[in-house]
Amino acid sequence: MKRHVRTTLVYGLISALAVVPAAWLLAGPVGWPMAFKLTLWLDLLGYAALLARWSGKRPSAILFPMVLLLGTALWPGVYTGFFFLGLGVFSWIRSGSCFCGTPVRAVAAEVVTAGGGAGLVSLLGPGSSLTWAISIWLFFLVQAVYFYMVPAPCPPDVVGTTADPFDASHREALRILEDA
Repeated sequence: MKRHVRTTLVYGLISALAVVPAAWLLAGPVGWPMAFKLTLWLDLLGYAALLARWSGKRPSAILFPMVLLLGTALWPGVYTGFFFLGLGVFSWIRSGSCFCGTPVRAVAAEVVTAGGGAGLVSLLGPGSSLTWAISIWLFFLVQAVYFYMVPAPCPPDVVGTTADPFDASHREALRILEDA
């Protein structure tokens, strides 16, 4: 858990330093709004890949949500919807695919972290490159709190494994009784 927090903080710092310059480089061919959405999408893709790796999930677990968000990033004129869908996809990947907790705990963790991070970004009111970089850094600072709220990764995607020890014991008992 401590490693996830540290890596999230470092990833946030790297993102804060890299997203705006990357968007500047991409802005020439596709325009600033599209370039900024695409660099935010790439940033989320990198963090989602880290989440999948930490939880032992296959990269295919993040594929559909990220393709859905890419479609919104490529859609011209959709800006606010992209940011809100990005928060939803981020929460879906993190609490729905990669890390498990009770539904109440997962929802509470996402409200605190995703909602809190988005709230800080909106309070800062990013409009310049510097405020966007600070906003991205603040967003990832709040995201590090998630690992204190829901620390357990979901079981790996292996056929025949179960998350519930009672079910595993029940199947083992049935197998023993059938062999007798």
